[in-house]
Amino acid sequence: MYYQGYQAGSDGCKWISPSVCETKLGKRGSYTCYARNFFEADETDAALLIDASNAFNSLNRAAALHNVRVICPAIAIYAINTYRAPARLFVVGGKELESSEGTTQGDPLAMSLYAVSLQPLITRLTIASSVKQCWLADDATGFGSLDGLKKWCGMSWRKAVQG
Repeated sequence: MYYQGYQAGSDGCKWISPSVCETKLGKRGSYTCYARNFFEADETDAALLIDASNAFNSLNRAAALHNVRVICPAIAIYAINTYRAPARLFVVGGKELESSEGTTQGDPLAMSLYAVSLQPLITRLTIASSVKQCWLADDATGFGSLDGLKKWCGMSWRKAVQG
């Protein structure tokens, strides 16, 4: 989970320690706590909510594996062993499909891999914009001025498409 310049994660990754909100309220409660604080700030005119469509299935595995090696080496070996080759999916009738993008449903590290994969995008948006951000899974919320949110939204779509 990511909050404007602060990240909560497991040991071994380059994260800043969890917030007091998260410790007391859990991840969803912490997200709500941060969102409320950002929304009530004087410089906030509006909030923009973005929900990525089919995000976990659309993840670029090559980029994800690169990012996990650099940002979170503690889970890199597991992620590389799990995702470096296409997964074989068996369908009725004896046919087989290869899945070479996205995370595997049921993988306990899928959320962590997805979060690490988004980190470069989140960092770019933070540097280039004054919009305050909250991210939880494939949901992003931006808080700020209308002009700032318009710029932030345009940047987020462009960067997400470019990879």
